[in-house]
Amino acid sequence: MKKLRVVLIMFFLVVIFGCSYVKEYIEIADDDTISGEYFNALNKCTREKTLYSEFETSIRVVATWKNREFADAYLSEYSRLYLLTAADREQRRDILSDASSDLREFLFYAYIPDRDSNDFSKPDSVWRVFSSGEGGEMLEPLDIREIDSTPLVTKLFPYVKPYGKFYSVKFPKSPSSTEGDTVIEDEPELVFTGVLGKIELKWGAGKNK
Repeated sequence: MKKLRVVLIMFFLVVIFGCSYVKEYIEIADDDTISGEYFNALNKCTREKTLYSEFETSIRVVATWKNREFADAYLSEYSRLYLLTAADREQRRDILSDASSDLREFLFYAYIPDRDSNDFSKPDSVWRVFSSGEGGEMLEPLDIREIDSTPLVTKLFPYVKPYGKFYSVKFPKSPSSTEGDTVIEDEPELVFTGVLGKIELKWGAGKNK
């Protein structure tokens, strides 16, 4: 009887307020799975840009720089979600580092209306991707691979949508500078260019998306 009463109340709310309100509430509750601290780090390390042609999207790119700050936030959130022990956490840290102290990695989501042109990981891609190095040197990627859009990916990277593709791209890292005992990572730039347009994303103090 109690369950029936709850069902009737929910039906009454849907009729009065409309399905969109119920859906919005569910989405808000669902977002509580991921911590605000993680989303703050994600936003800080993420840039995005959209190109338009005749008022329609030509290409949209959202990219996250996997710097030390983001890697630490990701590991902390993953450990919280999966209740990792201290030993498991350190093992996971080793996996995340992937012996890549000499590499710089970005994760990026790309949406292109012509899905065949969303081919960044192919050797004969219609796109060229590069990053800036010290002194403005253009660095070619060492590896670009497509990442499956699993539930974990779409939760931790909510900008990843089913109508686009998610990638990892790695570059050689420019030498970091130091101030005392603090390592300072230089401020990178990520560029996507081709016949369909050009997108430049920059990280650093005072640089907008």
